[in-house]
Amino acid sequence: MPRKFFFIIETILALAILVTIDLALVRGSSGYYGVIPHPYWIVVLLIASRYGTVPGLFAGGASAVMYILLAGQSGNAEFQQFTFPHGPYKIAFFFVLAGGILGEIRSLHKKILANVEKKYAVEKETLTQLTEEHEALVESKNELDKRVALQSSTMVTLFEKLTKLEQLSPTAFYEKIPGLLKDQLNVSCTSIYLVQDNLLRLRHREGSNPDCRLSDSQELTEGMMGEVVRSKGVVTINQVMNKDNFRSFENLGLIMSAPILRRDESLVGVINIERIPFFDFNSNTVKIFEMLSYWISIVVDRAIQFHHLKDKNIADEITGAFNYLYFQKRLAYEIARAKRFHSTISLILLKIRNFDDMLDTERTNVLVVLHWIFSNILREVDIVAKYKDESTFALVLPGQSSVGCDKIIERLSKEIDNYQMKPFEGREAVLDYEVGVSSLQVSEGSYESMIRTAEERLKFGGTRTSAAVFDDIDYLLGKDNEN
Repeated sequence: MPRKFFFIIETILALAILVTIDLALVRGSSGYYGVIPHPYWIVVLLIASRYGTVPGLFAGGASAVMYILLAGQSGNAEFQQFTFPHGPYKIAFFFVLAGGILGEIRSLHKKILANVEKKYAVEKETLTQLTEEHEALVESKNELDKRVALQSSTMVTLFEKLTKLEQLSPTAFYEKIPGLLKDQLNVSCTSIYLVQDNLLRLRHREGSNPDCRLSDSQELTEGMMGEVVRSKGVVTINQVMNKDNFRSFENLGLIMSAPILRRDESLVGVINIERIPFFDFNSNTVKIFEMLSYWISIVVDRAIQFHHLKDKNIADEITGAFNYLYFQKRLAYEIARAKRFHSTISLILLKIRNFDDMLDTERTNVLVVLHWIFSNILREVDIVAKYKDESTFALVLPGQSSVGCDKIIERLSKEIDNYQMKPFEGREAVLDYEVGVSSLQVSEGSYESMIRTAEERLKFGGTRTSAAVFDDIDYLLGKDNEN
């Protein structure tokens, strides 16, 4: 029997027990007539309050029938004189009525409880989902916090790297850019094009890209780099996919391009990402690339400004002597002036020996002292400058012949020796040097020949005793005679 019909068995069994008790106590049974409260109420109330309307009506009806049969059989009640629900039928009527009412109350309660349980189940499921979502969000937040912390650390490190690199010349800095992009974005091929003669010309490429169709130079309006020139912002392959001429972009083999701009928004060049792993190409990568290009533009602008200012500054930062760039310009000017006025000019190169073996502080001290000696011995019209490397001074002596150089070198040597400089750590050796001399007589020769002569004599015949002082007009003119 299905579980929903168990109330029938329970009702019959309960009534059977009560009837058995009645028969055992009263011979012939009384049907509990006159007993208040009637024992059958136990069956009606329990079944109705437990199962609901239909079971309550069934229990009430069964109890009423059993009461009428037993009470009538015992003769205690005169049912023949009355009609239902009057007279002795009242209690039977109340069994049915109470079973129905109480059962209906129970049914309503069960429906309400079922609805509450249903809502509870829905809310519980919702709570479970919210708990899972909360845990997922907490995990995502923790992961994002880690990424933000990592990216912040990475950006700080990157900014520090860029700050250190901004002292490089723009040419040297361009060669460092691919390494930065590889470290930060896992880029495997990068190219840098600079604006020259109204064209974009390849300055540096690092990595291989078999799909690349870029030439070493191209028009400012061509392809994806042309889009960068027009927009002065980052352009990706996704942005040009819907263009009518997409094939012309696709064939170039570029993924992203960004401008290198000066502070005044003038274009210096374009940075191209030609190859990058598929999963690394996303919106976050584009944002980082855009930020990197902005920082690179700042560093390039500063580097250009720094080297422009450095070129304009004619004095060496350590010694106060003229720098090499100024020396080149001034020597050429003095040679031209000597030729014009039919005068003489001499060049002395003084190179410090074993300069690299000195401590940094000793190098600085030696350079400063030598410059001070030169400034005190030479004339105001003479020029003291740094040469190609830190260990060499160039002395330009307008109007001075090779004979006059002999005396000047002798005075310089005596003054230097008087200082007894011992710049070598743990060694008693004094400062040593070598000298190379070149002179132009009666406005003969050229800038190139004068430099070449001084360098060759410094390399092969330079001494610290000024023995190699020459009247070398024939040498400068390409002859082998030396006086």
